[in-house]
Amino acid sequence: MTRHHGDNTVTVGRNDPCTCGSGKKYKKCCGVNETENGLVQEQNLVLQAVLQDFFSSHPRPSQQKGLVEWKNKTEDLLVPLYGEEKSGGIIGDVYFFSQQADIWNSFIEGKIRQEQRPQIRQILTSWSNPAFLAGEILSVSDYRAQMRDLLSQEIYEIDVNESFPAEAGNIALGFYLPDHRISDRFVMALNSVTTAVDVNPETVEKLKNMYSTSQTDNEQQFYKQNIISVYQMFSSGLRGAQEVRDGVLKSVEQLEQFLIEQDLKSDDLIETFFHYLKPLPEVQAAAIGGAVLFGINQKLIKLDWTSARLADVFGADQQEIELFADELQTFYLETVAEQEKEAAYAFEVGTNPKANELQNWQLFMHLKHAAIASEAALKRQMEYYHAKPYKPKSDSEKAQLLAYELFSKGIYSVSAEELQKVQQFDPLLPDGFLLAAEMEMDPSVKKSLLEKAIASGKLHYEHEMEVSWLYIANRPYLRAVFLLGIHFWERDEFGKSFDEFQKLLQLNPADHQGARYLAVSSLIALGRLKEAESLIEHYEDEFSDNAFYAWFKWLIERKRSVHSRATQEMFKQALEQNPYVKKHIEKRPAALPYPKKAVITPRSPEEAQLIWSFLAPGLLQ
Repeated sequence: MTRHHGDNTVTVGRNDPCTCGSGKKYKKCCGVNETENGLVQEQNLVLQAVLQDFFSSHPRPSQQKGLVEWKNKTEDLLVPLYGEEKSGGIIGDVYFFSQQADIWNSFIEGKIRQEQRPQIRQILTSWSNPAFLAGEILSVSDYRAQMRDLLSQEIYEIDVNESFPAEAGNIALGFYLPDHRISDRFVMALNSVTTAVDVNPETVEKLKNMYSTSQTDNEQQFYKQNIISVYQMFSSGLRGAQEVRDGVLKSVEQLEQFLIEQDLKSDDLIETFFHYLKPLPEVQAAAIGGAVLFGINQKLIKLDWTSARLADVFGADQQEIELFADELQTFYLETVAEQEKEAAYAFEVGTNPKANELQNWQLFMHLKHAAIASEAALKRQMEYYHAKPYKPKSDSEKAQLLAYELFSKGIYSVSAEELQKVQQFDPLLPDGFLLAAEMEMDPSVKKSLLEKAIASGKLHYEHEMEVSWLYIANRPYLRAVFLLGIHFWERDEFGKSFDEFQKLLQLNPADHQGARYLAVSSLIALGRLKEAESLIEHYEDEFSDNAFYAWFKWLIERKRSVHSRATQEMFKQALEQNPYVKKHIEKRPAALPYPKKAVITPRSPEEAQLIWSFLAPGLLQ
């Protein structure tokens, strides 16, 4: 061993007297701990390498489809709460450690077979079926925390540090791996473990009540079945609403109601207003008008109102409104504007190709022409060709690439010459027919073009794909069927439109296009209410699509009885999901056509317009 003392270097042999002055040999004294520490560090490196090996080699190509399906199902529920990066870690961990734990277990079994060191084998054996815990941090001392699982009440030990900070009272959610070298109750937190602070006690009680009334046999089974809802319950980490004065909550509600009446939405404005008011001893009379003026000045909302008009509408002093707006802007710039914002969840709708379809098509074409001998080779090729432009090798490929570019350009910007060029490259290209149909004004000619696109696309459609949408070459055919259904739906031919949407749902049950909403709309317009309810029940997820399904269920109940208590209750529930729809129902404007391409945020005026388009056929008949 070599020790450094200032500029001098002292070498201590294992059989030399220990430098601590005990009189014992170094190997029998301080050298014991050093040897043990070195062994532990070596083992830690081995274990970390196991984890790194798993995450660098997964998902394998054969698992990619399942992970993508799981991501599509869950990311809309988590990204608005945790942000895109954190949600990605949560989604991956839940998939591999819970939903498809056999993948992880099989990997660990392989590592155990390869490992010769008994202690490493023992640790790896304990890593099968990682435990999910919703743990309350009881105490923290010397970077070691005592944590009690909320459901099992078992006590665990975990390390806390800069990368995983936690304090007493926090709730730590995630997967853990045991490490019996330290203690029987010690567990290692995986990277996706997230900490909620200042959790409302009612949330904890709600979790316990859910478990006590569930039909599950144990805590881990309950967590597995309800894991996404658990993450949602503890996502905010905000203090309970009872800690906020009623005046603050009332003012925030009044501001939101004003925005709804004006068909405006700004989460930044609402959040800034709430956090600014929260510590103040009282809410000023000019607060709401001042908040609106701040939103206008900061371009958070589009509203052409002066401070004088705001003073008149809100019955407040104009100068006080302007002063409040200035104070709110200072608060915003100092505390909010520079903060990294979580990704705002939005979903893409429309008949045009999805935003990433061109990139996926180019990757597909690269791989189609590549020689691939193994899964490892496939992974390397995918990484290499990801985002690399593809140079077409045939006229048909040139036509498809140009068609994607024209869709991206916008159908109303496409010239007849550009469309003719696509048709010259490949007169039978399905997307060529679709572009022509979108530009056609004569309904009968448009219908004929859509049917030609379907006939041509069907020739290249691969029925054997387990998830047809994920095979990029199937997209033009599915797109053509979708557009023909919309053609019938917009012409009030709801029987024919439902047949097309039903065909899509049979071909692609996961429904990546949103055909289920148009199918439900068609069924309600036809008066086939039980079928509409059945379709909603089949697709409805407790935690997603709430606004669309809530308004559909209200309309179905209203068709049965306009003034019933159930109809009134469903109307209230639908208002909670998207209050902007109310104005459309009251004024009943002409419904907008189904969009060609749009990105929509939940509980927004834009979402309300789309919901109204779905409701109008059944409500206006």
